[in-house]
Amino acid sequence: MNKLRLSSFGMRGQIGTSLTPTAVVDFANAFGRFVEGGRVLLGRDTRTSSPMLHSAVLSSLISAGCDVVDFGICPTPILQFCARRYEARGAVSISGGHNAMGWNAITLMDGQGALLEPVGGEAVLDLYHAGEYPRNDWQSLGQVVEPGEFLSPYLEALEAQVDAALIRKKKYTVLIDPLGGAGCAFLAPFAQRFNLNLIPVNATPSGYLPREAEPRPRSALQMADIIGHLKGQVGFLHSSDMGRMSIVTETGEPASEEYTFAIIANHVLNKTKGTVVTNCCTTRTVDDVVRAHGASLIKSPVGQAFVVSKLADEQGVIGGEGSGSAALSSFSPAFDGFLMMALVLEAMALNDAPVSALLKDLPRYHIIKKSRSLGSGACYQAVGRLTEAYRRQGGGQIDLTDGIRVDWEDGWVHVRPSRTEQLVRVISESTSQEQAAERARQVLRIMEQGMVL
Repeated sequence: MNKLRLSSFGMRGQIGTSLTPTAVVDFANAFGRFVEGGRVLLGRDTRTSSPMLHSAVLSSLISAGCDVVDFGICPTPILQFCARRYEARGAVSISGGHNAMGWNAITLMDGQGALLEPVGGEAVLDLYHAGEYPRNDWQSLGQVVEPGEFLSPYLEALEAQVDAALIRKKKYTVLIDPLGGAGCAFLAPFAQRFNLNLIPVNATPSGYLPREAEPRPRSALQMADIIGHLKGQVGFLHSSDMGRMSIVTETGEPASEEYTFAIIANHVLNKTKGTVVTNCCTTRTVDDVVRAHGASLIKSPVGQAFVVSKLADEQGVIGGEGSGSAALSSFSPAFDGFLMMALVLEAMALNDAPVSALLKDLPRYHIIKKSRSLGSGACYQAVGRLTEAYRRQGGGQIDLTDGIRVDWEDGWVHVRPSRTEQLVRVISESTSQEQAAERARQVLRIMEQGMVL
């Protein structure tokens, strides 16, 4: 579990064992060479290790001749939004996102603000592994540039995506939990923009994570307990980079993160018809929503980079994942928690309905998510064994877009090696909770014991 994890859009690891300043300096310098010394935006979250990594990335990019626009503590989606406005060649975000304390990550974006696609990312990795980094002399070093005012243009553009006047008229009481992360200082301006009565939860910037990092029902129990007493009309939980979100209803239900994108997609399709993109392990609720609107649904491999890339290729309207993420093609190539909050609030306002009613309108299934820690080679061997086992069994439709997914009339199961951790992730969904659980157990037995179906 201590190995450095490299992908086409960045590096991730545990501080003190794998994600070291030396590795980060080399990786950032490789990125500096990839963008040919062009302008790069830089932002970070509040984790204890982030200032150290920030210093390493900053000095390395300067040594590669890059002018660095340093945003300091900044949510990743806002940094992504700013890439085009600042005419950047790329951007770097330092944030552990949905990972636990002790973890952190360096995420690379292109000049449009999208996570690097595999072709560009592989080029950076080639430079990193080759150890061929630019070391500019004193006359050709980059410099640090102040970003100036960037929040107001972002909020103005966000406001233009929704019926802001109607949201302001409702004067919603909203609980927001940014996990003590990069979003803390941005909540009040967001709330003021939409005339919200803001009740912040876990909103003091801190390197200590006050709850589980992934926004999902079990990390929402604190908010679920208090939202009714505070007369809150909706609650939002975020990852520390503001890229993922789950919802708590006014009745105190901590909704599955799977329904964040489903609610938003349903709302967006009510306003604008078009293609929807999601990954191959998001709840069937999204399939049902898209079908009800007579729209097209495109499936991609798991990950923001793949979803957003497919969204652009297919000229889609909206893309997202069951991890609690959504991106609007008319706004920014980013999974954006502020955008997601604005869209949910607009859905409530336009329907003159509580968030619980928006949730109730959705078809809902029983979904189970499991994982097993395995070495990199063992992860892919396990998926291979499963593929052969399901082929022998027959009766289900097999899809190998990302790992293996098998569909039956009453549900599906998806298994894939994680790109960010040494894990195999297992998701099972069905009309029956018992069936979903049994299929997940079956997968784990095959992986752990090499059993056949």
